Amino acid sequence: MMPMHFEDSSSVTLLFDFWNVHGPGGMLLSVFVVLLFTVLYELLKVWKLWLMERSLASNPASPQGSNTALTQATSETSLPPAGHKYRWVLLYSLQAAVHVVQVTLGYMLMLCVMSYNVWIFLGVIVGSGLGYFVAFPLLRLP
Repeated sequence: MMPMHFEDSSSVTLLFDFWNVHGPGGMLLSVFVVLLFTVLYELLKVWKLWLMERSLASNPASPQGSNTALTQATSETSLPPAGHKYRWVLLYSLQAAVHVVQVTLGYMLMLCVMSYNVWIFLGVIVGSGLGYFVAFPLLRLP
């Protein structure tokens, strides 16, 4: 039975039966892998926001996709080219796929924390801080 309190043991099973950690070397490697997964999670959050910004800018129906009031008119000359619609669909589909990967990775990290191992928990916390520190300056929001 799994403990219902945090332990500092170097023996734990994470996510799958084959990820069975015994000893300090395995624990150090597992903490490093969990830390990298958490950094990847933060990078995926930023990438999803970047994709959302791009898809809104290329959406022909979005007011953010046009720069002037003249392009919002309903005349034939102001309609966006057909390629913009397909680009928007492609960007939105990619954003949805990134979201699925992000949610899956988030739940896997939650299950790692639920192993109630202090070292794994600290790996997730440090990875989250490091990932935020590295990823969010890349976003450059106005």
